[in-house]
Amino acid sequence: MGKRLRRLLQSDHLAVWEAFAAEVGGSWLTPGSGDEYVEIPHPDGPIVIEKDVTMVMVGQVMVPVMSTTFTAYRPTASAKRFSVSRADFATSVAEWFGRLDIQVDDETFDRAFVLKGDTPDFVRRLFADTTLRTLYLDHFEGSLALKDDKALFTDPTPGLDPLELSVSGLVDDLNRLRRLYTLFAATLTRVGQISA
Repeated sequence: MGKRLRRLLQSDHLAVWEAFAAEVGGSWLTPGSGDEYVEIPHPDGPIVIEKDVTMVMVGQVMVPVMSTTFTAYRPTASAKRFSVSRADFATSVAEWFGRLDIQVDDETFDRAFVLKGDTPDFVRRLFADTTLRTLYLDHFEGSLALKDDKALFTDPTPGLDPLELSVSGLVDDLNRLRRLYTLFAATLTRVGQISA
């Protein structure tokens, strides 16, 4: 096995995640090979940090794409569904045609992020918190959403919707993991504080 493939399949994230679980009073769970995850208690529901593998077609070959996900479940409320992503070139083109995202009246934050949601007032109240906006400006990466997880004919979590932060690759740096967890936990707390 080549060094790059070995790095992809056998990342150093396991030792980092286990150390982080001990640091924050979480549980390090290893139900089966490759199924390791961290579960951390939180007043608004447990936070789970786990590996996600998505197969992507590249040419005629399926290639595994790894990501780290932080997930917590909230009671289903379509008025509270929202998503956050970093602004990019496509965002500037969309802005030229007329913005489609939600603005929170913080010029630096509004330029840096694309906010979408079923209820714009809820999203504005969520990000009215200066401390939360600062965490996002300093540490946000990937994509975050509180979404409906209903598939075509089933709902894997009836009455609950996942709040999920997905970050490319397996986070194997303890400081980076701490920053992402802090941002995610602060978002979860803020969602719980605001009524739609």
